[in-house]
Amino acid sequence: MKRFKTKRKLKFRYKLTLNLIIVFVTFVTIFKFLYNKFLIHMNNENLINYLVDYNLNTKKNHPLIFDLMNLNSTDFLLKYTLGVEANKMEENEEKVGFEADYIEDPYQTEIKEPILYIYNTHQTEGYQKTNNASYNITPSVLMASYILRESLNDLGIPALVETNDISEILKVHNWKYSYSYAASKLLIKDAMQKNPTLNYFIDLHRDATSYEASTTTIEDKKYAKILFVIGKDHPNYEKNLKFANTLNDYLKTNYPSLTRGIALKSGKGVNGIYNQDVSENTLLIELGGQYNSIVEVNNTISILTKALYAYIKGEL
Repeated sequence: MKRFKTKRKLKFRYKLTLNLIIVFVTFVTIFKFLYNKFLIHMNNENLINYLVDYNLNTKKNHPLIFDLMNLNSTDFLLKYTLGVEANKMEENEEKVGFEADYIEDPYQTEIKEPILYIYNTHQTEGYQKTNNASYNITPSVLMASYILRESLNDLGIPALVETNDISEILKVHNWKYSYSYAASKLLIKDAMQKNPTLNYFIDLHRDATSYEASTTTIEDKKYAKILFVIGKDHPNYEKNLKFANTLNDYLKTNYPSLTRGIALKSGKGVNGIYNQDVSENTLLIELGGQYNSIVEVNNTISILTKALYAYIKGEL
């Protein structure tokens, strides 16, 4: 009798295990089919909108897609939606404000004859997590760079983003965080050699100031403010300053509260060059601050794109 009961128990366990496996395989198969059908076959513009809407919990106009994404694991969402690698190693150097993981390019496209190069000397500078907290996602300046590139490309300005991981370059050379500009300069030089059509260079950062100082409201819409930073410790800084002044004047005329002006940096205790010696069309832009959301940053990018477009087309 005892052996019979043991046999029944084992048989029940086998059946239960088999049923669970069947359910799991069926679920994964259906999910992958629906995920591929609804998300993989999107153009870049739609993909950006879906990513921004989903990860910021904003419009929620596509409940089926959002529900499908919620069904999956955090690791899968990070890897295949935003390209964030789980358990990414972090630098031990002290940094200011929110920090984010390196984010791989989620909209990889080949850009032919790019004229504008977007990079982030401090790639892990993060923005407010807001509704990304449950997924441990911190939006960053690198994410903002991807969005800026897509906005420029949509207007016919071929732009590319530097996707090499700055922290890896620092590790390879055994450099401290303070050598980030040296690392980004290596990447700029490499990009210039590979893409001789490059003529404009934007180093996108975010400030560590207060929310009040980095945010403005225009027509009931929140925007992250812009600050231009120019290093004076090289001979041709005035050409960079002219570039910054032109864009700043455009903003002051059309969106006066959006700009925080131009900060001139030189002397002891600051970098003073910021790689702006590589070209007269090089800028460092502080796009918002650590307490801004990626939605506010995205709003500002739409205006920054117009300013850059007008400048490049000779309309300013």
